[in-house]
Amino acid sequence: MHCLVTRPDSVVMEVEVDPKANGEDCLNKVCRKLGIIEVDYFGLQFSGSKGESLWLNLRNRISQQMDNLTPCRLRLRVKFFVEPHLILQEQTRHLFFMHVKEDLLGGRLRSTPEQAEELGALVAQAELGDFNQNTAKYFYYEFCGKDPSPTVLNSIIAKHKLLEGMSPQSVEYQAMQVISSLENYGVEWHWARDAEGQKLAIGVGPEGISICKEDFSLMNRIAYPIIQIATQSGKNVYLTVTKETSNSVVLMFKLISTRAASGLYRAITETHAFYRCDTVTNAVMMQYSRDFKGHLASLFLNENINLGKKYVFDIKRTSKEVYDHARRALYHAGIVDFVSQGERSPLSSPLKASEGELTCSTCEGLSCQQSRVLQEKLQRLKEALLCMLCCEEEINSTFCPCGHMVCCQSCAAHLQCCPVCRSDVEHVQHVYLPTCNSLLNLAVTGTAPLAIHRAVAAQHCSAKDYSKSDKICQT
Repeated sequence: MHCLVTRPDSVVMEVEVDPKANGEDCLNKVCRKLGIIEVDYFGLQFSGSKGESLWLNLRNRISQQMDNLTPCRLRLRVKFFVEPHLILQEQTRHLFFMHVKEDLLGGRLRSTPEQAEELGALVAQAELGDFNQNTAKYFYYEFCGKDPSPTVLNSIIAKHKLLEGMSPQSVEYQAMQVISSLENYGVEWHWARDAEGQKLAIGVGPEGISICKEDFSLMNRIAYPIIQIATQSGKNVYLTVTKETSNSVVLMFKLISTRAASGLYRAITETHAFYRCDTVTNAVMMQYSRDFKGHLASLFLNENINLGKKYVFDIKRTSKEVYDHARRALYHAGIVDFVSQGERSPLSSPLKASEGELTCSTCEGLSCQQSRVLQEKLQRLKEALLCMLCCEEEINSTFCPCGHMVCCQSCAAHLQCCPVCRSDVEHVQHVYLPTCNSLLNLAVTGTAPLAIHRAVAAQHCSAKDYSKSDKICQT
């Protein structure tokens, strides 16, 4: 099956998949070509028969959803938006930037005049490079909804000139920081009508559901905790909402088609699970329907047979699980320094040439290469002393009698057996290891004793590679 996938930057990619392939197969091939590991943030969209934008269900066959169109025309889009500091890959951040830029130009994201000035300069630097009066182009009207005055235009030009020499990656990161603070960042819009026939824009976002007029002016906002249940019937989606008086009210939204209604229902459930839940439950993952052939097979052969199953949802992980999964994948790929070049501050361009080697003014006389090596060692040290369960607190407990130290006291209190050797835990002993800061100070001054190095190596082994811990400790 031949698929044409359009990226957010309007570049079309050609992908060949099996005629019986699922949507996930196509998405994985696209992301593999782009070098993206953070696949869970993205999805594939296509246009329905009535022009509605629909998400391809990644767990179902493409041929069952695309009406056997050849070639299949899909769009690679960001499905779940997160804060820019949680994005670990520059390729992922670039696609995020291209997507939100399109939303800004389309009026789906509106900014204040001050934010519009800053975004105008940042987008111009990212798209056109350093200031040139002959090629400079700004999007103040699209961002803010009104024409810039001469004073405002001069302010944008001045901000653009200050960005001279900055790389596109750095500018895109700064622009994402500004855009992520906008009100409708990460909101997916669906067009519907209420019970009175008024046309509405239904925004499904991380915090809840926004009900707006056609011009995106807010009418009502519904937080997820007060939504009792969401259901779909034909073209209609119903929300049962709890009011302050403890009474419930049912809101009805009528969409252009049954598939569009299914898309709104899916968006509400999947977005709630991604941003608000600790994990995606089986009650969500295992919802499916069957076609006629599969229904007959389940009646006469085996009710657990997979024939004819069409899954409703395709979400795999929550926001935190996506971040942890991507971080582990990048770590195993040998990428330890997750601090992107775009997250550093290259405003003053502190690099200077000295004896054929670049030296940074912030590295205190060290070469940039030596500084990166030290940063990698510090990052490894911090990760080695982190609890292997919550990945937030430092290790401070040991299991008795086995003696393994792999987690913090709060996590250890919930375990009945050691996660390393699976032996029963009789009691948990609190231990006092050197903190990361004290180890760093000792290492810098060159006075760190051998015992500390062995302790750090032992923690590194237990936290990172249990099966090879003896071999690593010997080295």
